Amino acid sequence: MLIHGPHHDSRLSLCVDAADAFLLTREMADAIIDQQIAVIAERYDVICDEAGVPAVDRDLMRGRQFLNPYSLQDYREA
Repeated sequence: MLIHGPHHDSRLSLCVDAADAFLLTREMADAIIDQQIAVIAERYDVICDEAGVPAVDRDLMRGRQFLNPYSLQDYREA
């Protein structure tokens, strides 16, 4: 998805760079992202339990589909 400039990367730092296009400050974008990361981390296991996701599958998804290292790359530096 084209988020900011010519970049198609799926990184949160790119979302922060594009904050002004969504009428957000960088601080507001950081707060939204930080809240989403906290909710995912806090509720991941509970949601997987509710959905009946086996432990093996949830471990495979953790850090791949959800909050993979590439998506977090350069986020704090942004």
